Amino acid sequence: MDAIILLVAVVIVAFMFGAIIGSFLNVVALRGLSGESIVLPPSKCPKCGNKLMPWHNIPILSYLFLRGKCAFCKEHISIQYPIVEFIAGLFAVGVLFKYQFNLAGLFAFTILCILLVMSVTDIKEKVIITTHAWVLIAVGLVFHSVNTYFALDGVTTFNATTIFKLPIIQSFLGALAGIAIMELFAATGHLLKKGRAFGLGDTFIAAGLGAFFGVKGLVLSLILSIAIQVGFFLPKFFIKLAKQKDYQTLVALSLFIVASIGSAYALYNLYMPEFLQYIILIVLAGLGIWACIGVIRGLKQDGENVTVLPFGPAMAIAAVIVMFL
Repeated sequence: MDAIILLVAVVIVAFMFGAIIGSFLNVVALRGLSGESIVLPPSKCPKCGNKLMPWHNIPILSYLFLRGKCAFCKEHISIQYPIVEFIAGLFAVGVLFKYQFNLAGLFAFTILCILLVMSVTDIKEKVIITTHAWVLIAVGLVFHSVNTYFALDGVTTFNATTIFKLPIIQSFLGALAGIAIMELFAATGHLLKKGRAFGLGDTFIAAGLGAFFGVKGLVLSLILSIAIQVGFFLPKFFIKLAKQKDYQTLVALSLFIVASIGSAYALYNLYMPEFLQYIILIVLAGLGIWACIGVIRGLKQDGENVTVLPFGPAMAIAAVIVMFL
């Protein structure tokens, strides 16, 4: 019984800590969009400008007690505030159970917080703030620099193989792979419309994920991102494909979904050589790109702009999945 009480207490404290950080993340996201300092001025109502009292800033609880309205002007408060705080609280609890109280957990939580901020700005204004993107990349590189320091402890001989496998080298390669893959993917937009398939900010996010996860984790993250993004279109798009008898795109989407599920099971439950894992991921990425090109082409034919659905949040969700699974 004592152990259960202690566990519940730890979970509550972790969640509260994450929610408090989430409150700060709201400030970082919104003031990043407005160009204001994240330090000054103090928190205020965006509608009436009144300075908020300390009891107005209690994560989640203040929103509930105030019934989602400003204490001064009674205007509605955006639901974004408690949602971000709640998600950050869940992140803190998840990291606690996955990594416990270690350095990897600290970096993992930091990465998740940055991705959450970037998702907010992407959803609200379809903007990825460059500073946030560079911080994401830097955190990944610093994390693996620390890992490299410990990995070199006691190592006396070096060769091309051992140097290549150093965490910091893998981190740099992951960041470069993120840029290369996303820029190649973005270039497909020129085949379907005038301009990129998505913004440069998504390339920065991929570079950050590559810096943290390495090449293999990056590719898996991007595959999951495509699956998540495509999922937003599926109900409407499958109906349209069936009506228009566009069997090529229908087959591409179906193959990608089936291959994603099968590959995920194989990679995590079956032993296979590393080169075979990379082949599976590359083939899966190709199917994903084929599927997305079909989706983009179909939506453009309907006169819809696919950029109205930001890709950043899908990448963030995929990163959470990879990190915890």
